[in-house]
Amino acid sequence: MADLLSVLSQYTILTGTAQYLSTLDIFHLALANSDCYSVILQSPRVFNHLKLTALCDGRGLAQRQEFYGIYSGLDFTQDAAKRKPKFEEEIEVRVWNRKCDAVNALPCLSCGINVCDECRFVPRVRDTNGRSSRRPHINTWFIITNVICYCTACDVNVEASLPLSLSEYCDCDQYTRWICLKCKLEEEKIHGLYRQKRTQPSREYWQSDPDMDRGRCLQSHGLLAYWCPCGKRPPVDSNVRCAWCKRRHNLKTWMMDEPSNYIPAFDDDPDRATTRVVWSVWFDDRREG
Repeated sequence: MADLLSVLSQYTILTGTAQYLSTLDIFHLALANSDCYSVILQSPRVFNHLKLTALCDGRGLAQRQEFYGIYSGLDFTQDAAKRKPKFEEEIEVRVWNRKCDAVNALPCLSCGINVCDECRFVPRVRDTNGRSSRRPHINTWFIITNVICYCTACDVNVEASLPLSLSEYCDCDQYTRWICLKCKLEEEKIHGLYRQKRTQPSREYWQSDPDMDRGRCLQSHGLLAYWCPCGKRPPVDSNVRCAWCKRRHNLKTWMMDEPSNYIPAFDDDPDRATTRVVWSVWFDDRREG
């Protein structure tokens, strides 16, 4: 076994072998002995190169099939003991016939680990008609979400750190965005903390400072005051940025820049349903038997 690890620690052999391993396999290999560790993990450049050639590990699809975490959509009643669902959830029938396309994988935009189309995070079913929430900044209830505001100094630094793009404004689409489930969950956690610590609804805000006009506020079922992550208050006319890509929103068009129920990932695919299934069968005591 020691001889095999020594052979794999040679860079030429390692790069050829990495094409048949997942990123997690490569990481475990690096921890096998000191020779592999020195070749793989001591140089971030080498490890990043190996990640680009690695296979998708298939965990994203497995979690999707198991309705794991963010994929769970059942709306339970307040009866915590019985936990009876109010209605039958729409089931993504195709997912049970899916297989991880390990070879045709692309890097997650956040961590860089290769993930295939079936394993990346994507909503399992179509949004309800009337308003699409495929864009990050507004959901079906017209509540502003996934936006972040910076003070003047921080905003300049964020703008300078953005990668080159064909668009100066946010064009994120949750149905085409290439991100693994782990990074998506971390993203949701970070933004949840930002909303909790750095925003205040108008009523609570007025109790501590009656002047709502001194900093950036957005109308979202009432005024919502924003702070920069550094703790400073952004100017009234500060940029409103996407919490996902950190690019600016065009405030002149961001609420009406596309048809409200248009979802290209579904509408432009003839093999996918164009309308969401609505169940009218409700659970009652007679069905428990």
